[in-house]
Amino acid sequence: MLEKIYSSHKKWINTTLKFGCSRDEAEDIVGDMYCIIGKMLNKGLDISYGDEVNYYYIYRTLKTSFLQLKNRKKRENSVSIDLVLETEGDSYVDFEAANDKVETRLSELDEYEIDVFNTITDGCSIAELSRETGIAYHTLYHSYNKTKSELKKEIR
Repeated sequence: MLEKIYSSHKKWINTTLKFGCSRDEAEDIVGDMYCIIGKMLNKGLDISYGDEVNYYYIYRTLKTSFLQLKNRKKRENSVSIDLVLETEGDSYVDFEAANDKVETRLSELDEYEIDVFNTITDGCSIAELSRETGIAYHTLYHSYNKTKSELKKEIR
């Protein structure tokens, strides 16, 4: 089945490009789609539509991968900014000193909280982490936000 899906590789790239991403991102997303579909096929998923492939399922997988990539990039760009003191007006922020305070406070936290915080800030979503670890979503969400709040206190 993967061979049949791969035979339309250019179609998948063009579809992904229409989402508004670069060529490199489209290649990555399509590659992710092959991995996801391959895993699901190994688990017994049937995405055939008569003699053809269920194109809607492929489209949804591409779209989901695209949205996850965009969310991951948005989190990567916003986490460091989010932890920096929200200043009023044109006041000066010593980023080096703020970073030192954050790193010191982070090292004082529980290993679990550090692991959860670092994993999520490295681009893993809370939902992905929950599925992989079996830890409830709300538990991970609470731990991440608690850690982030603690770190924000250090730079205020």
